[in-house]
Amino acid sequence: MKKINALAIRTDGGTQVRFKLHEDKVAEYAELMKEGIVFPPLVVFHDGVDYWLADGFHRFFAYKKNGNTAIDCDVRQGTLEDAKRFARTANNKHGIPLSVEEWKAIANYYFTSKEYQDWSTRQIAKELGKSNSTISRWRAELTEAPAQVTYVRDGKKLTMKTDKIGKSDKVAPKKEKATIPHGTVTPTIPSGTVENDKIQELSYTIEELHQELTAAKDVIASKRWDATEIEQEDLLETVQQLREELKMRDMEIATLRDSRDMFQQKNAELIRQLNSLKKKIGI
Repeated sequence: MKKINALAIRTDGGTQVRFKLHEDKVAEYAELMKEGIVFPPLVVFHDGVDYWLADGFHRFFAYKKNGNTAIDCDVRQGTLEDAKRFARTANNKHGIPLSVEEWKAIANYYFTSKEYQDWSTRQIAKELGKSNSTISRWRAELTEAPAQVTYVRDGKKLTMKTDKIGKSDKVAPKKEKATIPHGTVTPTIPSGTVENDKIQELSYTIEELHQELTAAKDVIASKRWDATEIEQEDLLETVQQLREELKMRDMEIATLRDSRDMFQQKNAELIRQLNSLKKKIGI
């Protein structure tokens, strides 16, 4: 640990991963410091010229608020990029938790940066201390799948289009509308009910999961792209996770359908009772 002049610590290198500082936390830390509470040292990276702050932004500004000129620091040798990489995971075990959107922004850096373009989902998940399924979900949400991938087979470099994997070119046959005899009372359930809305939402989710599962199974089964061993493990794990999620969604939608069917039966019984009363009173 070393005391560094506050004026020598740089905070303008893009090492702050938060969208903004929590001013109330800075004020709280400043008051605790005045009371004699000892905080962990800041983590700074020294590149031979500058000290880049990598962890402890709220503490740093609390020290400045109190007028401290010399701050205890854990000084590490490294570049600005080293400081940035450290900063991305510094709040995993301490400090104010990052928001989901802040974590997504960090993950998206790995998805889109040339420096990490060869990293698999598993590697990024390990780096950020997140689950593989979480990073897989964020990757699908934040990035577009490549239209094609390049792979090697029998010593030849080939290209495969992937934009239609999991999609069918077949046109679904038109369904004929069922006719209902005039005067027939049909039990109905309002389209805006929670059950129907939830069933529709789950149906869309299941369809999307089926497409993802089909795409992943196609790639694994045929090994049509030049994947590393880790990437193949990622895909296998994704398939297993998708299968489990599909089972859960199928069970959930089955339960909702049972609830809807019960509602429809009660609705039909009420309609029959209403029709019977109408006949009795001559309406």
